[in-house]
Amino acid sequence: MDKPLFQVVFSDGGTFIGGDYNKTLWSEIPTNKKIRTLFYLLPSGDYLGLGGYDRFYQFFECTTDLNGKDAGIKNLEFIYLIGQRKEGTNIYQIDLKTGSINLKKLNNDDIFLTKLNPEFWR
Repeated sequence: MDKPLFQVVFSDGGTFIGGDYNKTLWSEIPTNKKIRTLFYLLPSGDYLGLGGYDRFYQFFECTTDLNGKDAGIKNLEFIYLIGQRKEGTNIYQIDLKTGSINLKKLNNDDIFLTKLNPEFWR
């Protein structure tokens, strides 16, 4: 069995298991429960554990070849995980080709954060 894309542990001890890249199940995470820890699958097969945040967000960055033999095929390049708390917001950029993780810190009022679809905060 393949590993799930992510696993959530709620503050009440309950859990939620995510899907895969094609159907993440992110939007099905209950919004009425606080997430204590989010474990997200890395290209290495290990999990990145994130905790101590008030809420989380995820999105993917894809490229599409416009010419050539793979024209029209979407290629998943990066996963972005966002953790937000009163002190600020951290964005974890996971490069799916190299496995590297870059961290960017933002203020909670950053214009970028205001443009995210509010329905997908968990």
